[in-house]
Amino acid sequence: MQVEDIYLQNGEQAVLLLHSFTSNAKEMKYIAQRLYEAGYTVYAPNLAGHGAAPERLFASSMDHVWQGAYQAFEQLVNNGFEKIAVVGQSLGGVLGMRLANRYMACNGLAIVSSPVLERPIDGLEKRVEFFSQRYLTNNGATKEELEKFLNEHFPRPSEKMIALQQFIVGSQREMSELKQPLFLAKGMLDEAVFHESMDLIAEAAQSDVIMKKCYENSGHLITLGKERDVLAEDLVGFLGRLD
Repeated sequence: MQVEDIYLQNGEQAVLLLHSFTSNAKEMKYIAQRLYEAGYTVYAPNLAGHGAAPERLFASSMDHVWQGAYQAFEQLVNNGFEKIAVVGQSLGGVLGMRLANRYMACNGLAIVSSPVLERPIDGLEKRVEFFSQRYLTNNGATKEELEKFLNEHFPRPSEKMIALQQFIVGSQREMSELKQPLFLAKGMLDEAVFHESMDLIAEAAQSDVIMKKCYENSGHLITLGKERDVLAEDLVGFLGRLD
């Protein structure tokens, strides 16, 4: 079953919300609703290959994901929005950095738990395997069906995981080009590689305004965690300063 994109119109300032790798638009649903209620137009699309069955993810590439994020920003531009902020979690924040450096219309960027440092390829594959198990289990697969699927599809070809890794690490070149106001969020229960990555972004960016927030009781996906309401309030405060 395909997860639907989220689009709620309520103001001249638009916010593009980009989710993490192997996730979908529902990851941003709570934040989208809170920003909408605060007077913002919000758009949370499913990245290419995401929000559907594992086979869709297998068939996609990092180039497809990037082009999908680019097209999502273009859709807001074509809808007449002249001020567009980006809120990206994990891979979504990596995509957000690239969008911010390519669009004058991007007037603010919030990066949540995003990596720019290299991580083990097998860890990325485990993310894909975990997503596949969860999807099949949630859709009623038997133990035998699940085992058969995993045996047929794993391990995955390394090329796509390497391309994902290269895209993430390549975003280090984007950090020093950032000039928009930044909001940087990290969960203190997250892995060290994400803490280090967020610190590197803060040090390299040229932005005059950099707001940093640590969420003491949060792990990697802050938008789904126990401090998501605090994150939402902080994002409303950040967006309110963009004018």
